Amino acid sequence: MHFNWNKRVLASSFAVLSMATSLYAIPKGPCEPKAPEVCCEEPKPGPFGFSYPMDMGLTCPRDFYVHVDGLAFQAKQDGMAFVIQDSNGSSADILYGQVNGFSDDHSDWDYNPGMRFGMGFFVDHDAWALDFNWTWLNVSNYKHINSTTSGGDLIPLWLFGRDTPTNELSQRSSAVWTVDYNTIDIRLVKPYHVSRYFIMKPHFGVRGGWIDQHFSVDYGGTGTGQRTIHHGDNDFWGIGARAGVDTDWILGKGWCLFGNVAASMLAGKFDVKQNMLLPGNADGFDIRNEYFQNTPNLEIALGLGWGKYFNKNKYHVGLRAAYEFHEWFDQLNMLKFFGTGLNGAYSADTVSRGNLSLNGFSLQLQLDI
Repeated sequence: MHFNWNKRVLASSFAVLSMATSLYAIPKGPCEPKAPEVCCEEPKPGPFGFSYPMDMGLTCPRDFYVHVDGLAFQAKQDGMAFVIQDSNGSSADILYGQVNGFSDDHSDWDYNPGMRFGMGFFVDHDAWALDFNWTWLNVSNYKHINSTTSGGDLIPLWLFGRDTPTNELSQRSSAVWTVDYNTIDIRLVKPYHVSRYFIMKPHFGVRGGWIDQHFSVDYGGTGTGQRTIHHGDNDFWGIGARAGVDTDWILGKGWCLFGNVAASMLAGKFDVKQNMLLPGNADGFDIRNEYFQNTPNLEIALGLGWGKYFNKNKYHVGLRAAYEFHEWFDQLNMLKFFGTGLNGAYSADTVSRGNLSLNGFSLQLQLDI
């Protein structure tokens, strides 16, 4: 009797244990019942990764978008210093010398106007988008440098190398630097929702660009100094590959943060022209240098965006404000002479490694239909 009671207790315990372990057991096949949830918390939503067109919220999308951007950029370039202010003009020594020009990082760099126009459409294949962008910028910078003291002098950096020119150069100088900047981009874009609040848009395509620079320095004016002008043109055109990624970080109620980065490599041609003639036809030069070179370019943009649907969700308008950085490597390739030029003793070197830097504000208005 006692033995049978123990057997029944053991059998009951085994049954309870089997039922308990079956609650946590992994089903052996798809037809077996799913194990019940053991956590009382509600599961978090997701995942939400999917491809999408940017006009998915429109009631009758025509898969077309267009935008126009206003630009205000500063332009800087290495190697653009054109004079040294020497406080000790009566001696060959340079005392308290100050280098000045378009290369020093001062706050007086001008903001230059520009525009960017773009249009695109979605192709009927996996929500790909094909778009076109044209960027134009007009740079015009002027600068005047005078001697700091009545007995001081100016040492030119774009004339033949000489001693401190006490009696050869005046106490005033001025320079102008202009840039006509154009780029055309054709790219294939793939928008993708990584989550409900994060969007990535990788892209690749072709970039064409031309950058025409003019740089003139005027040395001369008063006293025994005689006027001498150095003229230079540094023109570039190229075409190559471009790739990058755009990201949207959605905040809600139409607002988002965004960060974009892109890089390109252009195979292009430089056409450099320079001329100068010293007073009295003593020395001078009139040269031209043409050559081909691969040129890299890097772009970064950070900003804030807002968008809204209207007219019964038939259209969508978006505003985006950003601060942008554009870096063009090895753009300035003029020759700077440091030999005297007398008796044919010319010596010069290329002002290479002169990167062209653009940075400033952009404001975009986009319409999706």
